[in-house]
Amino acid sequence: MMDCKEVNETLFLFVDNEMDDDRRIPFRDHVAKCTGCTKKMNYTLKLILLVRQRCVRCTAPAALRHRILTSFPHRQKPIGPMY
Repeated sequence: MMDCKEVNETLFLFVDNEMDDDRRIPFRDHVAKCTGCTKKMNYTLKLILLVRQRCVRCTAPAALRHRILTSFPHRQKPIGPMY
């Protein structure tokens, strides 16, 4: 069982879907029982969603991306379609 400190330390791993499977269940169990951690998680989820919606995402032109990716020795041939 996790405590509030552990939930706080691993919150962004959970939000970013990077938490190990063995920690996810104790994390969810604690958050389900602890109103303070539930509030913090809901606030964090809303904040992350807002930031993702408001931030402009720029991508490099396809030719530049291709040139960069193929410059690495282990990637002399591009993998998948160029975006």
